[in-house]
Amino acid sequence: MSEVPAKTAERSRPPERPVLRQVDVLTRRYWACTLGDPVTLLLLLAQAPFIGYLCTLVWGSIEKDTPSLYFVLCLSSVWFGCINACREVVKERAILERERFFGLSLGAYVQSKGRVLAGIGAVQVLMLLMAVEWKIALNGNFWLQLVALWGASLCGTGLGLLVSAFSKSQERAVGAIPLLILPQILFSEFSIPKESFSDTVQWAERAMPVHWAFEIFQQAASTEPEGWTLLGALCVLPLYASGLGLLTVAALLPRREL
Repeated sequence: MSEVPAKTAERSRPPERPVLRQVDVLTRRYWACTLGDPVTLLLLLAQAPFIGYLCTLVWGSIEKDTPSLYFVLCLSSVWFGCINACREVVKERAILERERFFGLSLGAYVQSKGRVLAGIGAVQVLMLLMAVEWKIALNGNFWLQLVALWGASLCGTGLGLLVSAFSKSQERAVGAIPLLILPQILFSEFSIPKESFSDTVQWAERAMPVHWAFEIFQQAASTEPEGWTLLGALCVLPLYASGLGLLTVAALLPRREL
């Protein structure tokens, strides 16, 4: 008699679906939803050339690039990623919980978000860099600079998704973005001279993705770049973004049981 309930429970259990298949389906669905809201998509994309144009107004007066311009470009890229992603989990909370009951993989869900947002971020940083290059010739390799900005955008995307996973409303998620951006400025050499950094500030600076993107820009513009420093910064950004993705999955795990 005890075998009957066990067999019934086993039959009612949702069948497991391959994670890669879920990633593909969820990515296509999310991309279709993104295209279904063209106004929001255009507003997100329009930020990049507009900020690039503002940069040309400021630095166009001296007609050359400076470290402060590199920093603004990197910070803007982090901003793009954060603002793109900060509402994407919380606005689908009810849908997410329902689909998890039927075997949705949280890893596949977060990865699908990351794929689409990474594509949007790539377009944004490309337009940003081209808008600046249109009037100001930046020192260094264009493609290396583009990779630096895209890496910063990916980290921003990871931060935005993590905030979205913890937030209870879209308004709270958007309101938290300044708390992610301001430390990028405060813990940088543009707040106080680097020689005055305490040990705590030095460690905090290294925890900021804008620091690593800025490091790539500086090395690319240098006449004698330090190869290992450049390689290290290039490796940190994708690892940072991947770590944030894992934290987002972990943040969603406690909500599995309702």
